[in-house]
Amino acid sequence: MKKTTLSAIHLLIVIITLISVTRGQELDYYVNSNFELLPIPPELVPYQIVPLDPVPDCRLEMGIELIYPQSIMNMPEPQKEETLDIIYKRVAFEISNPDKTAGLFQVDGRMYHLIRIPYTGASNFWGWE
Repeated sequence: MKKTTLSAIHLLIVIITLISVTRGQELDYYVNSNFELLPIPPELVPYQIVPLDPVPDCRLEMGIELIYPQSIMNMPEPQKEETLDIIYKRVAFEISNPDKTAGLFQVDGRMYHLIRIPYTGASNFWGWE
């Protein structure tokens, strides 16, 4: 008697687990924000903060070197410029607000995620120009 009730309880637990797992595998899910995360994966945008001073002096001039995401290459020119402008503004926002980094943002229905690559001074050897 005891063996059959234990196996029935185990069987019930397994069935409930399978039902909850299959319901959790849907692609329609939401991020903790105001927009819906689409089933399309976000575009990763790597960038570097590079020094612009050829001769070091009392001022430190820095620039943003962006490695273009592939989805931007096929856009019309005005949309491409606006998207790059928004991405550059987002990079500047993340630099000035380090506690607000690592978030997804949306431009024209496409999700982007910024990845900061550290500047080592040797990055030019890899042909990233």
